[in-house]
This record gives sequence, C-alpha cells and structure tokens, in this order.
Amino acid sequence: MRNTIPTPHARRDAEGPTLYPVVQELVGSLQRRHADTGVPLPQLTVDVSPGHVLPGDAEIVKSLLEQWLAEAVRAAAGNAAMARSAEVVITSVQYADRLEVEIADTGPAVAQRRGTSEAVAGRLRTAAEQTLLDRLQAAVRLDDCPEGGVALTLCLPRQSLRRAAA
Repeated sequence: MRNTIPTPHARRDAEGPTLYPVVQELVGSLQRRHADTGVPLPQLTVDVSPGHVLPGDAEIVKSLLEQWLAEAVRAAAGNAAMARSAEVVITSVQYADRLEVEIADTGPAVAQRRGTSEAVAGRLRTAAEQTLLDRLQAAVRLDDCPEGGVALTLCLPRQSLRRAAA
C-alpha cells in the first residue's frame, strides 16, 4: 500500500512553527520503524496544510501526537491481514481562535479498545498526557466515527487567546 504524504516546504510563520513538518517527521519515523517489522503499515493519509501555525510548545504537541498516532496505527492494523485494508487519517483545521488536529482510524470503537488503549470518551489514558495538555491549555476529544473507528481531536487555542486568559 502506498502512503499519501504531500511534501510542501516547511515554513515558520510569524506566530511560530507550522504543524506540517511535525506531522511529516512523525509519519516518516513511523514508516521507518514499521519497515523493519514486516507488518504492513495501515494506509496513512496526511491532510495538513503547510500554513497551519502550531500554537504552543511544538515539542509537547509532537510528543502527544506521536503517542496518539502510534495508538491509532495499532488499533487500525490489529493484525497483518487487517493492516492491508486499515487506514489512519491525520487532518488539521485552523480557526480564528484555535487549531484542531484530528487522528482518525478504522480500528474498533472506543469502548472496544481496552487491549489497545485505556482511553475512554472524554478522558485520557495517563496523568502525564493530561499534564502536557494542561501546559498547552489544550483539550482532546475521542469520538466513535459513524463508519467505524475512532477520531481523536486535539484542540489547541491560539497563543494570543491563552495570554488574554492568563
């Protein structure tokens, strides 16, 4: 299977780094690790604009996305036979007040993921993840997708709004 990853040039906006190179690095690393296992990687689709500014600490965002992307791949792939038809999609939408990053997969529903992830709707698996989210003043939501699988949405408020709230 072919992984769909566009390759526009990374840039740094006046407000901070952009999301695209972070996602590109995470996906590339995941592909390299899976190449050695012999287990097919699910179809990875990246629909992230190169102009989406990453509000907050890029390293914290990267750490959270890396963990959640790996969980989505494990949930979607399940086993080698499932991996051939599995898919993980990473999208982002920039609003005036926030950036939303979604990782959606074709794995089992939230309630069926006990073996893959301890996440339950509206809560995170670890206190460490919550600490990182608190540092970003960000929120995360888990939703079952109507066509199956789960969508995890990370909502990152813009820096200027965080300063105003402080």
